[in-house]
Amino acid sequence: MRRAWPLLALTACGGSLPATVPPHADIPVEPLRVPAEAVDAREPAAPRETEPPVAPMGTDGCPRDMAAVGAFCIDRYEAPNERGELPFALQTAYDGEAWCSERGKRLCSEDEWVRACQGPRARRYPYGDAYREDACNDDHDWIPVRWKALARWPRDVALDEATRLFQADMSGARAECVSEEGVYDLTGNVAEWVRRSTPSPRTGYDHVLKGCYWAGCFKEPHASCAFTNGVHPGTFRTYEAGFRCCSKRLAQPAGTAVTSPP
Repeated sequence: MRRAWPLLALTACGGSLPATVPPHADIPVEPLRVPAEAVDAREPAAPRETEPPVAPMGTDGCPRDMAAVGAFCIDRYEAPNERGELPFALQTAYDGEAWCSERGKRLCSEDEWVRACQGPRARRYPYGDAYREDACNDDHDWIPVRWKALARWPRDVALDEATRLFQADMSGARAECVSEEGVYDLTGNVAEWVRRSTPSPRTGYDHVLKGCYWAGCFKEPHASCAFTNGVHPGTFRTYEAGFRCCSKRLAQPAGTAVTSPP
């Protein structure tokens, strides 16, 4: 029997797909619906029969499951944006684009993500300017990866490998890992795909990874708001990558200053 796993996704982690932007229609949004025997990782997903429920709006112009940050809204938790649920992993940037779009949202921009992480006082970490050990899930030991096993998705051998490597907490499990405006797990846990806010260096590199992950950052002592991993194309699928969504803020209380990107 196939093991259940939170939205583990599709293509080869080692970069077998060309580094170009694929059509969104070619990206399965819920790849666990794809049989283990499937070998074409880019087979289109079946359309939904019903639309997902719309979250109730708060008085701040954002859905209640999102935090208001200046002129935009951002999910309080990593996708699937539910406190107490494990975050999605093994995602590409285009999985995030498609999943957010289905919910009337979009992938966050790099500038938006940084603003949400730093808060209105531009702090180094979401919880302050000084690093706090154990505040966020960012200090697990790195486990050597069997990339060839991951590249065999959607076969069970890839899911087994991803399960072996997975060390994320349930969303919101660490009460101190929260920004001033109520956004959780921005650093540590899973790395998050965002839209690049500067010009792309080449085709297919329109996204970057923010926040590091449960084993910290590459060549950085601590997972901070500033760290960026921009070396991978948006089609790159790695075991520790997830995302969260953003949207435009519909309304703003009178007298509130806009301190973030539109």
